[in-house]
Amino acid sequence: MLSHMVNIRIFDTDMLGHCHHLAPAMWFEEARDAIFEIFNPEMSKEKWNLILVRLEMDYVGQIQFTERKIEIRTWVSKLGKSSIHVSHAAYLADGTCVARGGVAMVYFDFKNQRPQPIPEEIREKLIPHMDADCPYHLSGGK
Repeated sequence: MLSHMVNIRIFDTDMLGHCHHLAPAMWFEEARDAIFEIFNPEMSKEKWNLILVRLEMDYVGQIQFTERKIEIRTWVSKLGKSSIHVSHAAYLADGTCVARGGVAMVYFDFKNQRPQPIPEEIREKLIPHMDADCPYHLSGGK
């Protein structure tokens, strides 16, 4: 599991001080930087090799601006030949889970416009972050 702290910005909220429904999706993407860096350590546009093919999100609690910080936990929930499922959960300071979700990404050859097998050296770096018991799995992904 990877852990990433996010500061809630006023921009993330609506007029009631609730976090907007898109805020967790943005926080989850930010937390995926650690996964992106495994695939592309330089985070180079020219060497980019992942495409997002699916996104799911469940909101299980309210998130108020006054919380100020949210912990995003990230897991690799499934590792296929050319695809990876990354799961996330957002936690308040008291440990309450307020959002869960996940994405499916494909290791992609942009030059030839086709999926490619995830190299063994990348797989080895992903395995420590795998957890079949993480709190979210994509539909049909378990």
